[in-house]
Amino acid sequence: MIRQITATACDFLSTTSAIYFYPEKPWLVIAHLRNLITQLSRGRYKAVHPLARTLPPGPRPLSLPAQEDTEREREFAAVASAEAIHTSSLLGAEDADDETFLMSDTLSSSAGALDKPRVWLQKKCQLTAELLQQLRGIVNEGDPKTKYTEFVHIGQGGFGTVYKAINPATGDVVALKKMPLRKRSRKELVVNEIQVMKENRHPNIVNYIDSYLVNEDLWLVMEYVDGGTLTSVLVQVFMEERMIAAISRECLKALDFLHSKNVIHRDVKSDNILLGMDGSVKLTDFGLCAQLTPERSTRCTVLGTPYWVAPEILKRKEYNTQVDIWALGIVAIEMLEGEPPYFKESPVQAQRLIARNRYPPLKMPSKMSVLFHAFLHSCLDTDPSTRWTARELLQHPFLRTAVSLSVLPDMICIARKICQAMEALHASSASLEERKE
Repeated sequence: MIRQITATACDFLSTTSAIYFYPEKPWLVIAHLRNLITQLSRGRYKAVHPLARTLPPGPRPLSLPAQEDTEREREFAAVASAEAIHTSSLLGAEDADDETFLMSDTLSSSAGALDKPRVWLQKKCQLTAELLQQLRGIVNEGDPKTKYTEFVHIGQGGFGTVYKAINPATGDVVALKKMPLRKRSRKELVVNEIQVMKENRHPNIVNYIDSYLVNEDLWLVMEYVDGGTLTSVLVQVFMEERMIAAISRECLKALDFLHSKNVIHRDVKSDNILLGMDGSVKLTDFGLCAQLTPERSTRCTVLGTPYWVAPEILKRKEYNTQVDIWALGIVAIEMLEGEPPYFKESPVQAQRLIARNRYPPLKMPSKMSVLFHAFLHSCLDTDPSTRWTARELLQHPFLRTAVSLSVLPDMICIARKICQAMEALHASSASLEERKE
């Protein structure tokens, strides 16, 4: 047993291909490996599925469920339980039953009120015949279990389950997201999610394939992306600026397309960016998206995920597609530092800091290039009217430094090897602790 664990760890430590991604920063690799060994020896990391989110110790991100999009009902919301976290980027941003709470105090309140918000259980919406009829008008008849085979459970979230399956007629692998509608506090967002996905297809978006309504369960069938989430990579390996530029470029292609269709994603984060073993980068999860119209060119709903949410949302201002650009800037920092700014703070404190500070703090600003600094400032301008658009950012000089996405599969493999080594060392640590007891 000990020899097997040692061999696995040595194989991981001798993965010289990791140096390929950081030829100019070998000290980052060495520091990262030392840190991993320290953490692993203390049993701080848990074994996870490659598609599940791996989080460092500290507060976990919570999702803000959608609220009424009216001036009088802009309540600030958050999930009360820290365990209500998406284990797959396909799982959406709604919350499980009895876990949704509303905060009556807003960011304009006093500091004391923010630190100790009053909460109460949100009244859940009833599943109406009108909603079911509306869904039946846009989904297909039948049961997906009769069309797809070889179901494999790959994720569990607050309000849904994700499976991988095969379409025997074509041989294609698909992802199926099963959502019990009674667990959705804002059920009309489900209709919106399907409509937006059906009408908007792009190479950098996880595309819609089919949908079914079985009793009161909604099934969404989407293309399967085999490399897992961006989160599962960035928390395991240091990402060089050239790779950050490449992934940012692909995300901006998706956002430019969506914004040209007047769609706001409203939940851009590393959890919702999938990587393919073919080098693809795809934006997923349209559970909080909004369709803008000439009559309604802005929104005012306070929702999103803490740590990635734009300051204009927290300040209760009307906003548009530029909130996605802010979130992408936070994802760029996440890729560099392994976590978003203020991640060690509580969600409420983080939101207050986002709303008050002009620019997120950086851990290693002196190690960043001038072009990367310029790119971040273009994304993270607190004034959304001067913040660069997705189309403008696609022309940013920083993106010209991007490495080829052909190296992305190697990076995914390295991250998975690290996970395997951590699993082995964690199991060994747990076994030793049991023997001591």
